[in-house]
Parts: sequence; structure tokens; C-alpha cells
Amino acid sequence: MIKRWILRILKFTLVDSTVNILGDLFEQPLIMWAFIGWGWLSVLVMVASMVDTIGQV
Repeated sequence: MIKRWILRILKFTLVDSTVNILGDLFEQPLIMWAFIGWGWLSVLVMVASMVDTIGQV
């Protein structure tokens, strides 16, 4: 019972959301892909910077 409930929540959050997001992304113009890529690159740089800073402390 609980396992089925957890699986439904995971399917909703991971599978359904990912399909909706990707479906919306494919309709975007190329410049939006550039902004999305730049945003993800910025997030990765911030995470790497935090990991490096924590490692030095």
C-alpha cells in the first residue's frame, strides 16, 4: 500500500514532470536553448565553487 503510494509520487514528480518540461522545451526557439544552457552552466560553476570552498575550509 505505502510502496504503491510512494511509486505514484515518484512517477508524478520524476517522469511526468520531465516529459512535460521536455515537451515544452522542444517548442522553444534556439535562443531559449542558449539561455537554458547558460543557466545550467552557471549552476554547475556555483556548485563546483561551493565544493571547492568547503574543501579548503
